[in-house]
Amino acid sequence: MVPFRSVAMDDLSPPIRPETAALDALIQETVTRVEASSGSGAADTMIFLGNRHHAFPTAVIQDPVLEPVDKLVWMVIMLAVRDTGGNTAFPSYHAIARLANISSRSTVARAIAILRATRWLTLCGRLRKSNGRFRGNLYALHDEPLPLADVIHLDRSYMEFLRKAEGHSHARVRLVATGMLASIDEDIQNGHDPCSPEHPIERRLQSLSASEHARPRRFFSFTPRVIRQLRKAASDGGSSQKDHDQNSNPAKTPVQNSDVQDSNAGSSNNKKRLFTKSGG
Repeated sequence: MVPFRSVAMDDLSPPIRPETAALDALIQETVTRVEASSGSGAADTMIFLGNRHHAFPTAVIQDPVLEPVDKLVWMVIMLAVRDTGGNTAFPSYHAIARLANISSRSTVARAIAILRATRWLTLCGRLRKSNGRFRGNLYALHDEPLPLADVIHLDRSYMEFLRKAEGHSHARVRLVATGMLASIDEDIQNGHDPCSPEHPIERRLQSLSASEHARPRRFFSFTPRVIRQLRKAASDGGSSQKDHDQNSNPAKTPVQNSDVQDSNAGSSNNKKRLFTKSGG
């Protein structure tokens, strides 16, 4: 069976939910509006998906893959858009770091990469000025991880991003990206189409069950085996400070440069071994 990660995106036409089709239309409308605006500076734009509420989703708190800093960065990003109607500028690294009390730019970049890999955050498009020059990214923030079919529809570069993230400069990003790809491959090997439609209630009940039990259970797209191995890697020091980006410095770079973090060079062979069948 051909691994899912090697399938060309043009060969995929998975069914998507009506709300995703509506979101796609909203994205296109947002791109047209922003590109036609008179502003000259570079700035990212973001859309918040889900109900407007003052509480944080239970799922983001109970996510067994995200580390505390990843969850905090998600919350800070949500706070930035909660009172603006859900359509606003993406907060800069400096703003995120200040609100989350994070001193390292690389920590913010790492968290954003992990949120994208785990589908809590989607890069939906890149905005350009009338002369074609890059103006910023358009992100969507979710109140639960999106199904794979929806992400592929909104972000055609998602699978490529995961493959590049396997060589990221930070060990935790490499582990999460490799784990996500391993979960997809495991589903295919077990005869499950990772792009098949999933009922929202079924997905939420499944994640709730995973949160209520000590033993790892499936959490949205992550299989129990991969969750177990990610936990083991973390307990073994897979994301220790010694692997931290040596170029860390105080947060000051706008998020539109975050795509540079996607393809940092590095070997992921050792990380892939963590997700072999023998590691179950």
